[in-house]
Amino acid sequence: MIFTVRKHLYIVWGLLLAFDVAIQMTMKVAGDQLTSIPFGFDWAAAAASSVMVWISLVGYVATFVLWLAILRTGPLGAAFPVTALTYVLVPICGWLLLGEEITAGRAVGIALIVAGVIVQRDRKKTD
Repeated sequence: MIFTVRKHLYIVWGLLLAFDVAIQMTMKVAGDQLTSIPFGFDWAAAAASSVMVWISLVGYVATFVLWLAILRTGPLGAAFPVTALTYVLVPICGWLLLGEEITAGRAVGIALIVAGVIVQRDRKKTD
């Protein structure tokens, strides 16, 4: 039973991170599509009719539901650090899918975030 619950939780975590990254990617594409329109009513109308914006909104609802499911199983202090992996995955996906640059400084920041998540996880095991 414990294995099933833990396996289920890892799947939920994976889905949360995947949806969160997908949201950021679709919002970036939507933002890029809207750059030629001055901010105002026309921009808002174009945003409201953008498929990418609607995909992002559905993704936000999905992440909300997944986050609530995660918080049912444990304390916020233990769950929240794993969400920092979004700050690792988004730049990597931006690099792979959108051709964005990962500078040396950004790479160091990504490594520090991963180290922080590992330290938090290891600390929880020893507590």
